[in-house]
Amino acid sequence: MRKKRILVTISFSFSIRYLYRSGLLHKLRDFAEPVIALTWYQEDLVEELKREGFEVHLLPESRWAKEYQDVRNKIDIWFNKFQSKTPSKAIQKKYLKQFTPFKTRLLKSARERYNSLLYALPGQATKLFEREKMLLRSATNYAEMSMLVGELDIDAVFTVTPFHKQEDVLLQVCKNEGKQMLTSILSFDNVTKRGWLPVEYDVYMLWNKYNETQLKRIYPLLKPTAKVVVTGAVQFDFYFNPDFLQTKQEWSQQAGITNKASKIILYSGGPEALLPQETMFLKDIDEAITNGDIKGKPVVLFRCHPMDKIERWKLAVGPSKNIIYETSWTGAEKLQNSNISRDDIVKLCSTLAYTDVHVNVSSTMTVDGSAFAKPQIGPAYDKDASKSHLLQGMYMQEHFMPIMKSGGLKQATTKQELIVFINEALAHPQHSNKVSNDILKEIITYTDGGCTDRVADVLREALMPATVKVPA
Repeated sequence: MRKKRILVTISFSFSIRYLYRSGLLHKLRDFAEPVIALTWYQEDLVEELKREGFEVHLLPESRWAKEYQDVRNKIDIWFNKFQSKTPSKAIQKKYLKQFTPFKTRLLKSARERYNSLLYALPGQATKLFEREKMLLRSATNYAEMSMLVGELDIDAVFTVTPFHKQEDVLLQVCKNEGKQMLTSILSFDNVTKRGWLPVEYDVYMLWNKYNETQLKRIYPLLKPTAKVVVTGAVQFDFYFNPDFLQTKQEWSQQAGITNKASKIILYSGGPEALLPQETMFLKDIDEAITNGDIKGKPVVLFRCHPMDKIERWKLAVGPSKNIIYETSWTGAEKLQNSNISRDDIVKLCSTLAYTDVHVNVSSTMTVDGSAFAKPQIGPAYDKDASKSHLLQGMYMQEHFMPIMKSGGLKQATTKQELIVFINEALAHPQHSNKVSNDILKEIITYTDGGCTDRVADVLREALMPATVKVPA
């Protein structure tokens, strides 16, 4: 019996961790024939996949003419105003507004107000979507993608990044040509933070019950036969597998930590595009250690976000005897295009395991760190105290609210609070054990290291419905 050929898209470094390093692609090969489509060429990754016996293709860039880009922008305005109705986007917009030039803000605001009023009128939204449908074929490289889909002879598509522009035209072609459409949404913030999703899927896999509620609220016209399943987060399976830990001695040596008696503060930075002033918190911690406000002379291990450049942090903080800088996976040409190796994952797991207290600003790293029961602290203040509420709002985004309600993250609303919370966490790390587990249950649902198997089972059941029954 011929196995179904399933196209698996990879347009982001994190997809490699989820799909390949987890072993999911190998499990998929048990009952289907994966056809991998990469949106960038990286020789070591391509050669490794081919050595493993996978069929690999380079996907053409998804090209949008100006008029198609314009109609998609208008759809996102309509979507945010009338369909999504999540506070998250408004919160982030309000925070970032302070960093945007006045003229730019004025023009963008006027455009959004005009389109919001226009598409509130009867029939206008319908016309907008009709125009999108027409322009999809005439103002994108739809024909090129359609030819590729025909050549690949696929039966189904599986993506973990259905919101990515790099995959957009391809995914729309596959939907229009009747392919079985399957997605496992990569992160717990994607449903509420991303724009309009143009493809209806046959199967949606999500992290938690909140994501399920959000998806059904935001996309009320899901296909009647669509299956929505909470499978947890595949990328967290590594954290529950001791094979992905170095010894503390190996890790300390690799990280450059020479004083083995030192407590270690892990600071996980966010991207500049989202948190342009975040460097101040690292500088505040550095100064507090130097002047003795943070006790015991701990080491700060700074982990740069994969979508950021470490140089801006070093420049902002200046020379320091307290900070060790750790780079993460980062692409040479585009930051988001990098081959995440097994060694990269082992380094991350070990860093989370062997540091003593974790600091980050409203980041998924709060959940990652909770997998190792580490105290979590979130700076939320501004040098101008009158603006602190803007950053504090970032912790109130819809996807992040279950974390805040759990009590597992201490939000520091002043520099003094940040220092107090760090001292308390270093002195009493065991206080985080229960709340860390609460965070995990709320956000990733499953803590048994079996999420990869759950996703594989859902895919098996979708592709071979007569042979497998997935437990409810």
